[in-house]
Amino acid sequence: MRMTNLMRGTSILVMLGTLAIGESAIAAGLLDYIRNYDLNDYALGVSFSVEQNSYTGGENSVTAYPYLTSFRDSAFTDDWLLIREGDVGIRWVSKSNWELGLVGRMQTLGLGTSDAPELRGLDERKWGLELAPIVGWRGWPVHINLKTYTEILGNHNGLISQLAFSLPRERERGYLVPSVEFIHQSKDYANYYYGVSQSESGPFRPAYQVGDAFNTALKVRWGYEVTKKWLLSGSVGLEFLDSAISSSPIVSKNEIWSANISVAYNNDIFEPRVSERAGGKQPSFELRFGAFSDSINSKIVRDSSAGIIGTDIDLENLFGLPDEETLLQFDAIYRIATYHRLELGYFETARTGLTTLHVPINFGDEQIAAGTTINSSFEAKILRIGYAYSLINDAQKELGIMGGLHYSRFDTQISAEATGQLVTSKATTPLPVIGLHGSLALGKKASLGARIQFFRMDYDRYEGSLSYITLDLQRRFGDYYRIGVAYNYYAMNLDFRDNDVRGSLEVRHQGPVLFVSVGF
Repeated sequence: MRMTNLMRGTSILVMLGTLAIGESAIAAGLLDYIRNYDLNDYALGVSFSVEQNSYTGGENSVTAYPYLTSFRDSAFTDDWLLIREGDVGIRWVSKSNWELGLVGRMQTLGLGTSDAPELRGLDERKWGLELAPIVGWRGWPVHINLKTYTEILGNHNGLISQLAFSLPRERERGYLVPSVEFIHQSKDYANYYYGVSQSESGPFRPAYQVGDAFNTALKVRWGYEVTKKWLLSGSVGLEFLDSAISSSPIVSKNEIWSANISVAYNNDIFEPRVSERAGGKQPSFELRFGAFSDSINSKIVRDSSAGIIGTDIDLENLFGLPDEETLLQFDAIYRIATYHRLELGYFETARTGLTTLHVPINFGDEQIAAGTTINSSFEAKILRIGYAYSLINDAQKELGIMGGLHYSRFDTQISAEATGQLVTSKATTPLPVIGLHGSLALGKKASLGARIQFFRMDYDRYEGSLSYITLDLQRRFGDYYRIGVAYNYYAMNLDFRDNDVRGSLEVRHQGPVLFVSVGF
């Protein structure tokens, strides 16, 4: 049995549980430091970024997003909250100038929205959520920083490592940080984004395997304090691609550039911090009811008992199941005490389709010919249960860790009335998850919130991953009611073997949510 990922996940859960159960003197001191942190030392702003697309026919990406920043660059501070070059995380800076931490980022490499003929027939390169430990040394004028990212949404099994040398310079009203980076992309990582599989190949696009790649990047980030309350900042970068990448049939660049400019305002926009949230300021029990505008992608494969390879079935495209619908979503939170809470969430979907097959398919032991009219149905029920421990919980902010269980049930049925064929497939997956949750109070009435939960498994007859991300903005009306908007992302990939029959299921739900919550 392959238990590496399971053991890794179990060890993390044990670590989180240890933090929640008891605090040593060191941990207690660290928690006091974190809990006494005032986010009004930071500015809230908006950033505009442009990044060149390396793919042939690809369009450059332009993005605008809100962000937190400090008027001083992180190279000159020892704050535990680290926000730098797209990374967000935590760190510790020792008196001997070592920097240790953990950061995360969104990896936005991909084909983009271009409909260029050069990109037709290529599989989507999905955005990813990456985590990295960091190790840095700030004892010299030149700062050294090393981090290695791993992608947690299960899109690939690759790694990307970055070794950076920077020369930070600070002035009375600003800073300048030039740097050079050496970037290693593992074979799985580089091939996922730049390789061409056999199924994607054609007369003008041969199959291509990338292998390991080494890039070099030159970057400069800067900031200027326009007034005591306004900060203007930005960065520019130029990355030189390894020949293993630039030689790919789908890549047309030898180097790619990126730039962003940001403006931020700091005038104590967050709720004033208090040492500990009083019990009466948070509801002990909260119910949330939401309408979820769901965009669904689902694929399923099932081999026959005789070993005949099953057809890779896209349920929306091949069977005509609707790919969008509005669902009801339910969430509940019960706070046991200031720092402890239980969470529960549930939603379900049921879809049916009627179509005439244009190609034959193999599903389990049934072979259904082209031209057959089939009825299909797909039902999904997803239940989330978890325990969360808040490292911080005051009137300004909350940040916590969690461990729990996602119970998912998927039922697929295919029937052909003309031939009398009927085949069903059921998958039930209780998967343990770990995650983070957080919220920020924007003044007295509004707040921003986020939850991230994930797990990867390679155990016995199951192999797969699960990811759940939600971001929300809500406003309080009185002491008990809140109205808000959110965005949900749920993804699960599962490969399983049952009595030597291979199966595969891929499900993705994503879309905006409008919700109302009641607390008491």
